[in-house]
Amino acid sequence: MAGRVLGAITVAATSGLTLLALAIPASAHTPTAKAECVADKSVVSVKLASYARNGNTIVVKDGEAELVNTSFGESYEKNWSRAGDVAHTYTITVKASDGNQYNYSKTLKTEACVKPTAPSSSTTTTTTESKPSTPSSETAPPSSSEVTSSSSETVPVTTTTPVAGGGGEAQPPLASTGASPGWLLLSGLGLVGAGAVAMVLVRRKRAA
Repeated sequence: MAGRVLGAITVAATSGLTLLALAIPASAHTPTAKAECVADKSVVSVKLASYARNGNTIVVKDGEAELVNTSFGESYEKNWSRAGDVAHTYTITVKASDGNQYNYSKTLKTEACVKPTAPSSSTTTTTTESKPSTPSSETAPPSSSEVTSSSSETVPVTTTTPVAGGGGEAQPPLASTGASPGWLLLSGLGLVGAGAVAMVLVRRKRAA
């Protein structure tokens, strides 16, 4: 009889310890999430601990952009770095496999971590149109007095002696002898005429 009672107590204790072991992790679900600016970046981080061994899921979004959609076991920890020049809205959704009462949902926001700086007046650049300057090589038109003086200058005249036909060097002009060329021509004609008359007389004598 005592043995049966002892056995019953042992079974009850074992069952209680088993239920307690199962209940402890179920009641210890610990989700943690935060979003902040770190070194000019928007950073969202998630840490999940003491969940069931498998079958849990997590979805993290930045607006409509999905950062992660996966399953995990007893724990999960990760962070994401996003651009810091714009605002962000993060949504974190965790579903536990051992009961909906352990599900977790969170929305986190960060403003722009980097503030745009307005350009200062000293950095404003003014563009001006520059006209081309008159080249220094150009000279002004001469004045009337300069034109008058230049036109009065004597222009040298170059004469060219014609070259005699047939090539070679030009012949020097004939020296003047004092005799008229006309008398020489008449004398020659006279001599020719006298010779012709003499020939006619000689032929007539021979013919006689």
